[in-house]
Amino acid sequence: MQIGRVMDLKSIHDIFTNRILRIPAYQRGYAWSNNKQVNIEQNEPLKNIKGQLIDLWNDLINIPEGKWHYTGLLTLVEVKPCEYDWLPNYKQYSIVDGQQRITSILILLSVIIKRAKDSNIILGIREGDVEMQYLYINKSVNAYIFGYDKDNPSDKFFRKHILALDEIEDDSEESIYTENLLKAKIFFEDMVSLYLQYEEHDLQLLFNRVTSQLKLNEYILPEELDEYVVFETMNNRGKPLSQLEKLKNRLLYLNDKYIVDDGSAEGEVLNDAERKDLEKAINTAWITIYKSLGQNKTRPLDDEDFIKNHWITYFDEYSRKEANVYANFLFDEYFSLDNVYNGNLSREDIKAYIKSLQKCAIWFNKLHNLHYFDESEKVISNAIQGIHHVGLKASFKPLLLAILSREDRNEFVEAIKALEKFSFKLFNLSGKRGNTGDSKIYELAHQVYICSKTPEQTKASIDTYTSWYYKFKLFVNQTYELFEIGPKEGFYKWSGRFYLLYQYDVYLRKVNKTSTESSAISWRDFVKNNSIEHIFPQSAAVSLEAYAKKRGKEVSEVETDYYEIQNNWHHFKNFEPEERRKLANSLGNLLALSKSDNSSLQNDPFLYKVDQSNKGEGYPNRGYKYDSMSAMLVANEEDWTPKKVLERGLEILKFLCEHIGEDFNSISEETKYKVLGLEFMLEPKTREIEESNIIEN
Repeated sequence: MQIGRVMDLKSIHDIFTNRILRIPAYQRGYAWSNNKQVNIEQNEPLKNIKGQLIDLWNDLINIPEGKWHYTGLLTLVEVKPCEYDWLPNYKQYSIVDGQQRITSILILLSVIIKRAKDSNIILGIREGDVEMQYLYINKSVNAYIFGYDKDNPSDKFFRKHILALDEIEDDSEESIYTENLLKAKIFFEDMVSLYLQYEEHDLQLLFNRVTSQLKLNEYILPEELDEYVVFETMNNRGKPLSQLEKLKNRLLYLNDKYIVDDGSAEGEVLNDAERKDLEKAINTAWITIYKSLGQNKTRPLDDEDFIKNHWITYFDEYSRKEANVYANFLFDEYFSLDNVYNGNLSREDIKAYIKSLQKCAIWFNKLHNLHYFDESEKVISNAIQGIHHVGLKASFKPLLLAILSREDRNEFVEAIKALEKFSFKLFNLSGKRGNTGDSKIYELAHQVYICSKTPEQTKASIDTYTSWYYKFKLFVNQTYELFEIGPKEGFYKWSGRFYLLYQYDVYLRKVNKTSTESSAISWRDFVKNNSIEHIFPQSAAVSLEAYAKKRGKEVSEVETDYYEIQNNWHHFKNFEPEERRKLANSLGNLLALSKSDNSSLQNDPFLYKVDQSNKGEGYPNRGYKYDSMSAMLVANEEDWTPKKVLERGLEILKFLCEHIGEDFNSISEETKYKVLGLEFMLEPKTREIEESNIIEN
């Protein structure tokens, strides 16, 4: 953007002289960070530390004596009147650009000032001088030199936890941005401590470096320039603004462009009241949005992902024809200045949109983080949990967001279960691409959102889409590839293994009427720990040569161990290694465990896998008989044989067919064996009959 005026190079001291600085509402939260935390106890505490904060620190401490360092651009706009009318010599400015850098410097200054105060060191001419210039002025009440607009949730947090100044009860809202502020403070505290370990360093020297040797190009916007436009079009240094951050600025900008009064004083007052009302609504909405998206601090939700999914739900404008289509629509087609001037976009339109955005942000958070659902929302959260088990696909989010935003959301449980089956059938059984059917799902999402689809109609639509793309024969073909192509690890590498084995265990618990929590499988731990056990171990399935190669040893070195394993599983010895591999990775040989430590039983004989106490007294309460319902039923077997692998595989396959609505009895024996990778176990006569009856598809 062309500014059209020479900028002023100023030190931090100059920038903070007789000024009140505020980060305006349209700005993003604090985003600067490092890739990891500093550990000052280590020998090399700064090794492999990267990020904006460490870069700023390195720039500071490497400035040669008597020199200065250019730190970047600071764009300001004067705000009238000043927040503190009892400070007549002060001017107030909003920071249009450069807030990340100036905030970081102010955090560092607050750390230095606090350290000096604790050490009885006076940095200015008189005690309290530096606090008055950079932090606050106290005249019965505090005037805060630097901070956020009052409606920003970071404002109180900054005063309370960063500057340690505000003594009132803390009711600040925490988010990923406040977390970043706190991490920055901790970082600079560590850096100051490391800096002062050297005798030639002192706080006064460091303070002087910050306030005198760091310089910024300062530009004060003239009144004729619109700060919102400058903010939106200016090149962003550092982390780029997200579309959500830009959108807030755009809406505040458009709000200022409405002229709905009739020229009278009363009309002007009404227009101003409406402007302030919408401005407050926008700020409040974004507080909720940022809080919701950043509530899970370990995994904050992506701004772009949220705004895109809401756009699909709200507008029904999805298209694959162009990249970034949602942003182009929002900024170029819908929330445009032309639409304000030609009357196609009213303040009520904006208010309805932000109200929806605010509401959906809360549900978007719950959709990704099930533990935020209230106890009263158990019905819908259980249904959403099923989607998580099969995988929360990107194309599902708009539809689920639309369902959650409705008051009758509990009536959609069957529709959500249908979506779960849609996912399992298409992506796990049929091997379809992840975006299969997404256009139809997106269209349905908007229809659900505007209440033109009932729960029953929604389920019917999903069932119809499923019938278009799913065919059982695609699953049969996929199982052939699992056993014959690539790593050849059968169902152990199948994408649907966790979902099917988990659902099968839930089914077994139901039919065996058990509610014992200790044997229940925790989905999160099950997937995280990969708690799927090969009953007949993989190491017993390979040839002697392959066994030695896997261990990086000569055949002669492993012969004893190898034949001991073979003897432990003597029922499988007469099969070729290729057949043993298929048996090991067949569906009936894979066992879902509730306790991950039991998955370490590995090469133990079946007797020990069932109950580790058979080894001796040092192994109490370990083994299949103390694990999941699936494991306990296997533990009832006297021994484990190829026939048992086949029988259990057929049982699970029958459950699978019932689960997805296939007729198990109509599937030929040859196909069942083929799916399990066990064609070689067909009786010769049966095999001949089956082969003679094969009909080309």
